[in-house]
Amino acid sequence: MDDQIDTLRHQLQTYKDEVNAGKLYQSLGPKLEDLIKEAKIVPPTPVQLPNDDDGIRPLLLQLNDQIQNETLTELRDQDVISLLHHIGSPDPKIRDKGIYFLFNDLIQQHLLTNSQMTMMVRYLSSDSVLFSHIFEPENEAVYQRSFAVLLLSVVIYADRVAYHFLDEDLEAQVVDQFALYILLERDTRGFIGQQGWAHAYTHIGNLLDELSERPRLTRADKLLMLALIIERYKQLDGALIFGEPQRLAGYFSRLTNKNQLYADYFLTQLKRWRQEMTIIQSAETQGVWNRVYNRGRLIEAMIIRHDFNDQIMAYLNSIIDFLA
Repeated sequence: MDDQIDTLRHQLQTYKDEVNAGKLYQSLGPKLEDLIKEAKIVPPTPVQLPNDDDGIRPLLLQLNDQIQNETLTELRDQDVISLLHHIGSPDPKIRDKGIYFLFNDLIQQHLLTNSQMTMMVRYLSSDSVLFSHIFEPENEAVYQRSFAVLLLSVVIYADRVAYHFLDEDLEAQVVDQFALYILLERDTRGFIGQQGWAHAYTHIGNLLDELSERPRLTRADKLLMLALIIERYKQLDGALIFGEPQRLAGYFSRLTNKNQLYADYFLTQLKRWRQEMTIIQSAETQGVWNRVYNRGRLIEAMIIRHDFNDQIMAYLNSIIDFLA
């Protein structure tokens, strides 16, 4: 895994540098498309899930009771670490209804210190968390990856509106790691049986939206992430049917309305995408038809929003009759 990660990270950094230097724009999409295809699936290996019998349930109960009773004034670093170590739990009562909800309450009530928030960002954006088993076929490590992205969106939002702890270097680390994550994540599952939500592409939309609000990020950084999610979305062979297209449509709307640069790039890529569809539909496979319908759901979600600029709306309305 490490060799693939290093190779793809290096190439992605090269493209980022070229975009920032104004040397790469029109051909950015095709280059990212090729880079995504370079990521090779490897045989599955056992996923080491957290031990949910190690005291995490009593800790969640205790902290939630203290919050409800307004007796919690601070959290030990070790408790924060314990909570983070269980974001990959396949039990939705621990991962989603437990840890995610609890961190929202802790952050909202300002019960975490800036150093604890920094510790969270470093942990959640680390290779071992964000890229765990990511080159393998669908597996249970998706919960950890996806909820790391979701929590990053919450923590970074909190930094913007209240905490103000994120320095330039750490912010850049999040952007670089997240960009690579978008390039690599293939898991399109939404709700999974008794294990609840995976929802990686909804969570990706959350973090994309939040990073689009960061004033320190350059236009080139934001353009690169826009290009990445377009190219990654186009190549997903799984069906996105749990609200992901609607979530991403919201991000596309917000970003393209910020600056004409993003709107122009987005419209160009929509036109290119339609041309590509006429080629790939000749291959009658499940993956191809999922790609076709994923695109259709996204376009429908954008049309329903009706908050893109006039040029994009005119194009969307001109192609609605041609959706599969």
